[in-house]
Amino acid sequence: MKLLKNLAILLIILIVFGYGILFSIYNEQNVELDFIFLDVLPVPLSIWSGGLILMGILMGLLVGSASKVLQGIENKRLQKELKNAKAKLEKLNH
Repeated sequence: MKLLKNLAILLIILIVFGYGILFSIYNEQNVELDFIFLDVLPVPLSIWSGGLILMGILMGLLVGSASKVLQGIENKRLQKELKNAKAKLEKLNH
């Protein structure tokens, strides 16, 4: 079952990668984006879209890892609180 899942994920990644290559082949014209305070050189559309996708992935990883770190800190605090509560309960039982 795990092999089938891995093959499905690999197939999806290859399809997306192939679509990205076709997109870059068919969209070679230069695009000049106008950022209000920034002059930008004309760059092919595929570079803009690839860069924005990459930036989105990196931002998602950053937010996800920050959330994971905060969750780990909260988990350690709760484990310490549970340990203290168990110690108090043992003390009351004896």
